[in-house]
Amino acid sequence: MYGQNTIEEVRVVKDDKQIDDLFIEIGSNELKLDILDILSQPALQITYEKINDPYSSFGADIFLNFNDTNTSRSWSDKLALTPFYRFYFFDKRDYGGSGFFAEVFSKFSFGESEVQYYYGLNNPNIEPYIEVEEEDFFDLALGAAIGQKWVNKKGWTFELSLGFGRYLFVKDPEQLLGGPQIDSFRPTGTGRGGFSIGKRF
Repeated sequence: MYGQNTIEEVRVVKDDKQIDDLFIEIGSNELKLDILDILSQPALQITYEKINDPYSSFGADIFLNFNDTNTSRSWSDKLALTPFYRFYFFDKRDYGGSGFFAEVFSKFSFGESEVQYYYGLNNPNIEPYIEVEEEDFFDLALGAAIGQKWVNKKGWTFELSLGFGRYLFVKDPEQLLGGPQIDSFRPTGTGRGGFSIGKRF
């Protein structure tokens, strides 16, 4: 009798209908908070994800940086909006919308960048000098990421992810006609990732 009950339990866990039922029961909407941003800097990243079905989802996260100074020497995102689309590759022990995933994303960044102006480089009558200014910027990045998500029967989720994107509008150093050479140290790439805790509803 014990052996028979065990076999029936394994069959139920691997049953597609149970996965669909659990997927409906815990909900298809999810809100989550990135713990890494809170611990590493005074910043907040909140993500909303809509589960299409057990195999795909879409959503967006918003990043708010509350630090008055740049997080690196030359640039800092103050606000970023990142829409994404995900593909899940779960096994029969998962509830759908969880497990290993791959995603594509776009990132709309607003922030401050350090810009250097080089004066007198091509003028022998002026001693060369440099002026450094902080300027606002907007840029768009495209990229991809991978990760792993776990979800329990109560709908609580835990997620690890890592990805990379490339900004589209970063300018190379330029020489203004009759003016200074301008150089920005804003990077051409952007990282994406962290670990998040969320709730399905």
